[in-house]
Amino acid sequence: MLKRNFDLAFNTHKDRTARNIYVEKRRHIFISWKDFVKREKNAVNVIGAIARRTLRVEVFQRIARMAREKYLDIKAENTLKAFHNLFLRSCLRKAMSRWRENTYKQTV
Repeated sequence: MLKRNFDLAFNTHKDRTARNIYVEKRRHIFISWKDFVKREKNAVNVIGAIARRTLRVEVFQRIARMAREKYLDIKAENTLKAFHNLFLRSCLRKAMSRWRENTYKQTV
C-alpha cells in the first residue's frame, strides 16, 4: 500500500514537472483535506455496515435461540403428556385386572 502510494505520488510529481504544472499551496491543502474527509467518510460507512451486520446476525441468533427453546419446551410437554397417559393407562389396567379378579372370586 505504501509502495503504491509512493509510486502514484512520484508519477504525479514527474507529470507535473514534465508539463510544468504548478499547484498552489492552498489548493494542495484543500485537495489533501478533501481526500482525508473522503477516507474518513468511507471508514465511518464501513464501521456502520459492520455494526449493522453484527446486529442483524445477533438478532437472527436470538430468534433461532428462542425458536429452539420453544421447540424444546413443546417437546418436553408432549413427552410429559405421553408419560402421564402411559401411567394412567397402566393404573387403569391394574385396576381393571384387580376388579376382574375380585369379581371372579366373588362369583366363584
